[in-house]
Amino acid sequence: MNKIIGKFVVFAANAAIAALLGAAVPAFSQTAPPLGQAGGFAVLGGSAISNTGATVITGDLGIWPNTASSISGFPPGIIIGTTHAGDAVAMQAQNDLTTAYNFVAGQACNTDLTGQDLGGLTLTPGVYCFSTSAQLTGTLTLDAQSNPNAVFLFKIGSTLTTASNSQVQVINGGSNCNVYWQVGSSATLGTATAFAGNILALTSITATTGSSMSGRALARNGAVTLDTNTVAVCAGVGCPTIAIAPVMLPAVTVGASYSQSVAASGGTTPYTFTVTAGALPPGLNLVASGSSSALISGVPTLPGSYSFSLTATDAVACAVTQSYTILVNPSVVVGGGGTSIPTLSIPILALLAGTMVLLGMVGSRRRTAIRAK
Repeated sequence: MNKIIGKFVVFAANAAIAALLGAAVPAFSQTAPPLGQAGGFAVLGGSAISNTGATVITGDLGIWPNTASSISGFPPGIIIGTTHAGDAVAMQAQNDLTTAYNFVAGQACNTDLTGQDLGGLTLTPGVYCFSTSAQLTGTLTLDAQSNPNAVFLFKIGSTLTTASNSQVQVINGGSNCNVYWQVGSSATLGTATAFAGNILALTSITATTGSSMSGRALARNGAVTLDTNTVAVCAGVGCPTIAIAPVMLPAVTVGASYSQSVAASGGTTPYTFTVTAGALPPGLNLVASGSSSALISGVPTLPGSYSFSLTATDAVACAVTQSYTILVNPSVVVGGGGTSIPTLSIPILALLAGTMVLLGMVGSRRRTAIRAK
């Protein structure tokens, strides 16, 4: 009798779990990974990026360690952002992508969905795992439960594949930015799939004809293949107002040491600081100096007025951009000894010239008065 009762209890428990998986899964604690420099990229690849058709990418596109020769199909594809091909920005983005990938992989699994199709499920915030492949056929609904900071993590052992016309939708005040898909090999989005979230793939990402992404396609080692797609860095919901201070930077003279700290506030630390437009004066560099600040320092080598934009991105991909101008004054060499003095500005020169004229007039009047005596 006891054995029969025991079997009945196990059967009832399994049935209850199955029912939950088919409906809503309760929320668990989870943390969004820090994307760092990778946060500004809509598309990031390792070996190649190729496109066919009228793809539109909103956000940066980058590749590393390969270079521009491994990017093709733009045009006809359009990039509303900056292309980083084998440069230091793309390299740092790949390093930060690796950090984010490992961060998600290291979080404890709350619910094992191995063998289940994601289509038809409604999930609440949590960490969901597939020991091998994951499949989406139909609609996956992610219910943020009125929490703009709700995080959904998916850990997939091998491949992620979506069927044609599938979709991922985030409801009840959530953000596509806070959905992360850590894929152990490659991801393939089927024709006309409407996908939400950030794909962090170890190998490659393929978006077939007409599929779209509100998020990021970030491939560590392999290629990103596109075909008449729309890929846009997700628009954050509930992002706070982030500010960068100061709003103006002091001038400097060629050959003089320069050190100026900039700090971000209002978001979630740590912040990543990036020059997203223009360039710093030659001789100056931007380096991190803390979880919420960076340092512009060095010795400028060329005079001029240098305008650039500095973007601070916080740990959950909320960002702000501040425009700056640094005036670098030239220096003047005095005599043959190599001693230099700063060049005086035009207003100061005008003041000195006026003073000299006034002193000359006073001296002339005194001489005239002496002669009259």
